[in-house]
Amino acid sequence: MSECRRIVAEKGLSALNMRTVAGECHIALGTLYNYYSGKEELLLATIESVWRDIFHTGGGRSEMPFPEYIEDIFRRIQRGIAGYPDFFTAHSMMLVNSGKDKGKTVMEHYFGHIRNVLLEVLRSDPGIDRGAFTAAFSEEDLAAFVLDNILMLLVQGKSDCSVLVQMIRRAVCR
Repeated sequence: MSECRRIVAEKGLSALNMRTVAGECHIALGTLYNYYSGKEELLLATIESVWRDIFHTGGGRSEMPFPEYIEDIFRRIQRGIAGYPDFFTAHSMMLVNSGKDKGKTVMEHYFGHIRNVLLEVLRSDPGIDRGAFTAAFSEEDLAAFVLDNILMLLVQGKSDCSVLVQMIRRAVCR
């Protein structure tokens, strides 16, 4: 997968195909087909690997206050966008427009993972006012709202998420 991530970082997601990967790995094309049934499966595995690379770097999460963790996640995705220049928009558009259930499932898996970690950090932060949450505004709703807004800010090319963080501080922090 490291070769696939390198290709995506240097040439973009659209440059990834079975023949290129086999050549870069110095293996026969048929050997690569022993691991991946085709380009779609290779792309999905690479997308998963890139997301893992973006999100599984950095410090611990549960000891960080929720607003700071929002800033941390935003910076990690920004670094990912810088390291994989067309990845964020290219893979999102590819998966959304393709109608491929497996591709959407992979993307939702990673976004679901991020939401769950946001929820874990939110719940472990002693500075959060638990009374701010209701049946109509749950912790799960806030985690989903935060992720949606982080992604939107990144799509818009914003350099920081300070407005989002200030809103969160004013809404749920003591």
